[in-house]
This record gives sequence, C-alpha cells and structure tokens, in this order.
Amino acid sequence: MDEKEQGGSGGGPQEGETAARQRLEELKRYLASNPSNRMAWFLLGKTYASLGKEGKANYCYLRSGPIYEAYENEPHPFENLAAEDWLDRWNEPRRGGVARTALRAAILIAAGLALLPAASWAPGTALPATVDKPGGQPAAVSKPAQRDGDGSGIGIGIVWVDGRSFPEGAAAAVDALSRAGGEDRAVAATLPEAGSHYRWRSEAAGAALASRASGGDYLVREPAGQEECGCESGLSAEADEAVRSEKALQEQRWSVVSGIRSFERRYGKWPARLEDLLRPYPDNILAGRADGMEERFDGWLKEAKQPAEPAATGAAGGAPGGAAAGQATGGASAGRGRLAAAMAESFRIVVDTKARRLAVFSGPVAVRVYAAGLGGERTPLGRFEISEKVRNPNGSSTGSFGSRGMTLSDTRYAIHGTDEPDSIGKDESLGCVRLGRDDVEELYDLVPIGTPVTIQEGGLERLQPESGQPKKSRYRVEPAALEENPGKRYDWL
Repeated sequence: MDEKEQGGSGGGPQEGETAARQRLEELKRYLASNPSNRMAWFLLGKTYASLGKEGKANYCYLRSGPIYEAYENEPHPFENLAAEDWLDRWNEPRRGGVARTALRAAILIAAGLALLPAASWAPGTALPATVDKPGGQPAAVSKPAQRDGDGSGIGIGIVWVDGRSFPEGAAAAVDALSRAGGEDRAVAATLPEAGSHYRWRSEAAGAALASRASGGDYLVREPAGQEECGCESGLSAEADEAVRSEKALQEQRWSVVSGIRSFERRYGKWPARLEDLLRPYPDNILAGRADGMEERFDGWLKEAKQPAEPAATGAAGGAPGGAAAGQATGGASAGRGRLAAAMAESFRIVVDTKARRLAVFSGPVAVRVYAAGLGGERTPLGRFEISEKVRNPNGSSTGSFGSRGMTLSDTRYAIHGTDEPDSIGKDESLGCVRLGRDDVEELYDLVPIGTPVTIQEGGLERLQPESGQPKKSRYRVEPAALEENPGKRYDWL
C-alpha cells in the first residue's frame, strides 16, 4: 500500500515529535501572513510547549491575549511581567494540561476561524436517537444521533478537511458546531491520499473532535492515534461510526445529485420527484432506490441546482482527459478545499488503459477503483458518456456481457460484465471495458445515465483496485422499474 494511504497510528515519541514539528511549520507559515490571529499564536505556543521550548511557548501565549485565559481558565502567569522578566523565567513549570480544553465560542469564532482554509459541513446519516433535537436541518441533511452510556441521544456531525492539521481541524469542528442545528459533537475528518487523489474506501483519519459544553463553551480534543484509542479515526469508536454513516449517506447523495443533473441535461428540466429518475428502460437514469432517498430528495435537488464552478483538479491528477472534471457541478472555489468541494460534485469515470483500471471520481476523491479488462489498442481513447444502461443484456445474466451493460455514447463500446473472469486485468476484449460481476453490478447501481467517461493512457497507476470487498459493504439499491431490453441484440465489442 502507498505510504500516503496508511491510516493514523499511535506511533512512538519520534513520530510524535515529527508531527509536532510539522504542525509548527504550518502555524509559522500561517502567522507570517496573519500575525494578528491570536488563536494561531495560542496554538503555536502549545506546539512549542510540546517540544519542550517553554520560552518560545510563553512568548506565543502572551501574543495570544485573551485566548490563553479562555482555554486555560486562568490568566497567563507572566502576563503582567516585562519581557525581560518572563524570558528569564522561561523554564518555570507550566500550569495546566492541554489534552482537553474549554474555549468560549465567541472568542474562537472571532480569532480562530481564519485558520480554516477548507471545510465542508456534512452532518451525516441518522442513527438511533432517543431525543428529538430542536432546530431542524434543511431537508438535504439528516440529524445524526449517537447513544452515550446513559442512553441519551447525542448527535455527531462530520466536517471534511484537506489534511490532518489539528489547528485547522479544531477551527473547522467548532465552526461546524456553531452553525449546526442540533449536533452535540463534530468530527473534523480527512482521507488518506494516493498521489493527487483521496481514497474514499480507506479509513478516514480524525483531525479534531469538538463537543458542546455548558455556558456556550466547546471542548476541543486532538486525536490520540489508532493504537491508543483502539479506533480507526484516532478519536473514538463513536466517531468512527459517525464517519462510516456519513460515508454511506454521501454515496447516496453523490448518486442522486449526479442523476438529477443528468436528468436536466437530458430533458432540459429538473425532476420533480425521485420517481422521475427511476423510470423503465430506456429512461432509467438511476437503477433503483435506497432507504431515505425520498425524504432527502428535495434537499438534494436544491444542491444539484447550485451553479457549477471550475474543478480544482483533473480527473486523474492532470493526466490526459482530466478536463472532464469541469463537467462536474460544484468544484472547488476560493476559500474551500479539494476534499470539501468534492462532496458537492457529480460522478465521473476514468479508465486507464495502461494500468487496466476503472475509477469513479468526485473531484479528487476516488470513490471506487476496479480492475478492468480492456482491448489494448482496440480500446479507444477519448471522452464519452453513459448513454444507456441495461440489465441482463441479450436476456441473460451469465452471457458474454454478464449481468449489466452501460453503452458509451451510443457506440458499440460499453462497460459491461463478462463470462470470462480471467480476462480482467488483461487486454483480451475487442475494445470494450470488462468488469467482474460484483464490480459491474455495483457500478451500475452507483452511477447514472449521462455520467462522463474518459478513457486515457495513464493517471490511475497509484490507485490500487479494491478487490475482495464484501458484498455487504457494496453500494446497492432496490430495482424500481424494468431495465431489460429484450427487443435488442447487443453486439458490443
């Protein structure tokens, strides 16, 4: 596995010091252009203190003004001393811990939000709740709830950030809580990277956890690491479950929003309800429905209508065909990050003839990566779109095209299954893209008619296929209409 794809770990002292020095450089770079940000000075002080540099830490604390007192619940011991006095006393032991700190909302929002260059608030999917929270959310989002040990309903929301920086994650999580309608905690999470891409199916890493406290305060906690907490995110098992639930909901959101936009391009109008996307062949924009889609459709329709913006990256890190990203709606813009913006974009597919892989992208996020069978030079390079989706082509789920087929731009080329599974990963087709049965059925359920497809040479070499995924973890929908086409004999290549 690529080193950048590894999840967080507890690590040893040397690893912790390396992370602290990396954070130190991040904060110093930020303060070079934002010297008046007091929250940044406080966090820089904490980082210096973790490295044993108390003199520099105290200097930063004094530059942070009221932030220090808000966090530590007491004035800085040197705040009334002249500079030469407290510099002489820099080795004096520190007062107070830093693992969990309380912060006044008004101070953090005023002083700390500038630390956040990229964040997207995604409250997540609904989990069992015992208390209905006041202050409803828009229909586009659900209100998650986790159970504490006492059985009370606790909501955890997810805010996506571009990296594992604790300063940025802390500011993002508190910002999310300040704008949320009832969540009690917020996790700032990111994804492992492989080259210029994020790996959606890999374990998410936590950057920070913020929770509400009495009196309008927030508790902000730094990840402890996988080994220390016994969890994937480095935060808690509940945070892990909240991230998994949000991921499942996000896949539905991507699929439906992509389908809504495809419907508008195809028919010149917006769908009025989910059923408009679930018509019989050949108007089967989407393959079926899943729990919760009807309830969330109106909100997702509003999201789909948001104007398109230029995407931050190409389909495969600048490789040929990357411009297909521009067809997705909701790309990265000023003040937003690549991972945050990807949550609002549409699906697109990239096929790499060199690596023999097919990937489903939203922005720079590789949502799925499959091994593919191709035809070598017989597979055409270029840009296409899925113009037709059919179940059981030629009336069979076990024939030469397998159980699913997706025609590319009304040509004889298609993405389909195969009755020769050993051909996957080889150049044995006459030009079509072959996938294994589980993969082609998942892809069929996930992407709508109208999805852009770029076939290119190179670009996916750092994205390993996700082979052997259990069926229960696959994206699945319940068929809603007849999608077979018995009147046509398919002769895909």
